[in-house]
Amino acid sequence: MKTPDWARKVAEGLGDGPHVVVTGISPSGNIHNLREVLTAEAVANALRELGHDVRFVFHADTIDPLRKVAPGVPEDFKRYFGRSLSHIPDPDGERDSYADRFLSPFEEALWEMDMDIEVLRSHELYESGVYTDVIRESIERTHDLRSILKDVSGREMPDEWSPFLPRAEDGDMTGNRVVRHLPEENKVVYVDREGNEGFADYSKGEGKLGWRVELAARWKALGVTFEPFGKDHTSRGGSTDTADRMSREVFDYPPPGRYEYEWISIKGQGAMSSSKGIVLLPGDLLQIMPPGALRRMMLGRDPARALDLDLGEGFPRFMDEYRAEAGEAPVPFTHLVTVAQTVGGDVGLAAKMLRRGGYEVEDGGKLADDLRYARNWAEEWAPDSMRMRILGPEESREAAESLDDEQKRYLSEVAGRLDGNMDDGEELQNILYSMAKELGVKPKKAFGALYTVLIGKKSGPKAGPFVAGLPPEIVFDRLDVAPDTEKDGGAG
Repeated sequence: MKTPDWARKVAEGLGDGPHVVVTGISPSGNIHNLREVLTAEAVANALRELGHDVRFVFHADTIDPLRKVAPGVPEDFKRYFGRSLSHIPDPDGERDSYADRFLSPFEEALWEMDMDIEVLRSHELYESGVYTDVIRESIERTHDLRSILKDVSGREMPDEWSPFLPRAEDGDMTGNRVVRHLPEENKVVYVDREGNEGFADYSKGEGKLGWRVELAARWKALGVTFEPFGKDHTSRGGSTDTADRMSREVFDYPPPGRYEYEWISIKGQGAMSSSKGIVLLPGDLLQIMPPGALRRMMLGRDPARALDLDLGEGFPRFMDEYRAEAGEAPVPFTHLVTVAQTVGGDVGLAAKMLRRGGYEVEDGGKLADDLRYARNWAEEWAPDSMRMRILGPEESREAAESLDDEQKRYLSEVAGRLDGNMDDGEELQNILYSMAKELGVKPKKAFGALYTVLIGKKSGPKAGPFVAGLPPEIVFDRLDVAPDTEKDGGAG
């Protein structure tokens, strides 16, 4: 995919490298916000094109405490509230943790898209000491951080507020109050909900920074130079307002460049939201389109603009536009959908069917992928009018009972006119149309008869190329529906 103009302009404004481009999401539920990652990737690629050294990082907030149960997770997981996502079991028992339950599929999708990105788990960064210095700095500057939060958010901050959330012995990171700092030992003394005193070693990940402080501290610890944000974070008094000031005034680190992206909605469903169950997982989308198309769809013309995804009737048009821009052979996606539903996974038969329809294709891996995308889309997203399959012999005969004698005669005459070499779809289209005119049958009615015995519908794909691509024996068998009087030699 060509580097978009907006990404190039952002990259040019970031100055000399080396650069660290970061995007981060909490794996507390199904991760659907691929737009943020792709926005960051576009800027990272633009920086590379400018000749800069770039480290591109996906920062998974695996140390975050569980605050609500994700859709599909048993309600009894509420017992883990306050525990780190990395220290809670996988609800399905298949992954290492609750965090990996949602992070791993997203990570796999990034690899499938061949993305040049590092996936960092925040609990590992905390436990390995990457954040030790900025945590110490945060605790020592507690008063300044509290003042910034109060000033920016307008909230009253309690005197006992601390930027660090120590983890108690039972794993809970909420409700524990820091009472003393032991900087030489990288520890804090805390009091838990029950009044019990304990120690937390922040160089070993026994706790974490609060979100707004952590954002600014992370910039310094990782050397971040660019990070995209959704509009909820960049609103006045939001997390970037506080983090910017904390970064400059407390951590003495320049806030990184940023780009604000807009939300994505699903046509007919609304804005994507994990809590509402309105999600499109990257792995699912990669079942209906290649990585390049997914990048094109998610970014749109500019991620700063809201996007309403149409995965139904509008999807074939999108795929045709994408493939035309990529310089691929112009087999209409709707035709691929027809072929895929007709031949299943038989790539050789599909290639033969497409060639009969006048398309130049190779029966290799590319066609196999295209057919898979088309078939998966038809099963999941296609409107009923585009879903079809070839009827079996008995089904076809039952469907033919709805036809009148005029339609049956048309099918019989067509069968008599055709031979086994139906290789030219356009020529066959002309034959089908001219036969209807010769017999005085309205074309819509004549073609409706053809679709009825083949796919059980009154309409369908362009008849000539469609019929030409089918095995001749299937076509002749389904057209064998002439009125009984004709079969018996006429009325006596």
